[in-house]
Amino acid sequence: MHRMGRTASRFAAPLLACALGGCAPPSAPPTAAPPVEPTAPVEPTAPVEPTAPAEPTAPAIAEAPEPEVPPPGFTPIPAKRKAGFPGVAFTEVRAFAFDLRVAERSVCGVPLDADGTLCETVERPGVALTEAQTKLLLGMLAKQSTWGSGSSCFLPHHGFVFYDGATPVAQLSICFMCEMMVAAPSIPKAKRLGADDTYGLNPKSTAQLRGLCRDLGLPMCDATNPAEFAPPE
Repeated sequence: MHRMGRTASRFAAPLLACALGGCAPPSAPPTAAPPVEPTAPVEPTAPVEPTAPAEPTAPAIAEAPEPEVPPPGFTPIPAKRKAGFPGVAFTEVRAFAFDLRVAERSVCGVPLDADGTLCETVERPGVALTEAQTKLLLGMLAKQSTWGSGSSCFLPHHGFVFYDGATPVAQLSICFMCEMMVAAPSIPKAKRLGADDTYGLNPKSTAQLRGLCRDLGLPMCDATNPAEFAPPE
């Protein structure tokens, strides 16, 4: 009886261990890896054809600007009007610079050609004056203290055109270097220098007009010598 108990205990221990989860199940046999498919051979790359050199582009030919046509309803500005300067109703005043690469004899002399179009060297589109700037300009023209002796030369590079809509009705041309002005129509309270409508400015009024020119952003307002307008070499 004693020997049979020892044998039974020898079998009972492993069974108890398996019941408590200590026995691992038998491992499955390893699965064989699938065979590797052979890769297709790489096709050789076709040689790249050399590109032809680009043909040089012909320079674009600038088209000539279309000629300006006379403004609608324009009539030549008279030398004199009964109501003075400008003597008629206007809606806008524009400031212009011209002959900026002309150091000797003027090409334009005044902003407008005889048909009312802008002269060829005028810088377009000009600058419109504000209402306050227009009052300042007209106020200067109405004062006798504006005028002076001027000088014998006249090489203008700046001017003002009075417009009624799109039609010019009056103009001024100014030479700051010579302290001279030309007006059409004439300015009643100004003292003419010579037979035409040329007027001398005094140094103070010239400085005021230069200041207006700068405020408007026009070029070359402070030039003091004709050589400053020489064309580049």
